[in-house]
Amino acid sequence: MEVLRTERLRLRWFTLDDAAQVLALLNEPGWISNISDPGVRDLAQARDWMQGRLLDHYWKLGHGFWAVERLADGEFLGLCGVFKRDALEHPDVGYALLERHHGRGYAREAAAASLRYAREVLGLRCVQAIIAPHNEASARVLLAIGMQEQGLRQVAGYDGGSVLFEWRAAGAEPDDAAQIDALAARFLGAFDNRGGRCPTLAALPYWLLPDAQIRHHDGQQGAQLMDVPGFVLPRAELLREGGRLQDFAERELAQETRIQGRIAQRWLRYEKAGRLDDAPYAGRGQKSLQLLKTARGWRIAAVLWEDEAA
Repeated sequence: MEVLRTERLRLRWFTLDDAAQVLALLNEPGWISNISDPGVRDLAQARDWMQGRLLDHYWKLGHGFWAVERLADGEFLGLCGVFKRDALEHPDVGYALLERHHGRGYAREAAAASLRYAREVLGLRCVQAIIAPHNEASARVLLAIGMQEQGLRQVAGYDGGSVLFEWRAAGAEPDDAAQIDALAARFLGAFDNRGGRCPTLAALPYWLLPDAQIRHHDGQQGAQLMDVPGFVLPRAELLREGGRLQDFAERELAQETRIQGRIAQRWLRYEKAGRLDDAPYAGRGQKSLQLLKTARGWRIAAVLWEDEAA
């Protein structure tokens, strides 16, 4: 699934088909010197490493390390993304490129886009990064994209200390009502592919609880029940570059939100428009979002929606 695009790059979810490229990356001297040696020496080990360190995180956390490709020709360059390490309090930006692609500004371009994604798409208020003390090139990249050095820290799993960098949002954290407003806007905005933009569907597992219940009520077929992958994957295929539904957007017309402690519900009316199979497509309807305030903030526990009859 595509996550984001920049002027020269595409960042997407890894698949097991990328095992050969990942194997090469993990065994480059720069990875071993600046990050660690994971002991991955063959394709089977690479697939196991990818499953635990990359693929599982997409659905569990809603973000992670993504494959970095050159837009012009699809060449694999390395990885970059927003990862959550157990040893750090907040998610962090990390990246590693194959050495033959160093020196062209790709790392800075991918890292800047990942930090912007963390702020604007995920809505994170603090993003961290750690590097080896001798990695001056990465320090320059992190400073260039707007992060601030916090000094040398002892980080579990990294010998000899790591230099910590942070970006923090200014001002106080918004109240519950404002957080729910922002979450609803991001949820509806995830489907927007107008003007060729990349929809942010890859972030839906971040906003939805892993066991979220999603139902679409159809007047003819009744209620269709979906889990998170069953909801996300077909829509990613529909809205992808070259997919059947283009220039699509959905917006809120009216809403009512009730908050009781750590539980909330939002009722909203929406309208949508785009081009389906190159023909005009539009409609209106109503949605109900049930929300729960977790340790990571407000998350969607259930979605129910019904389109109005044409």
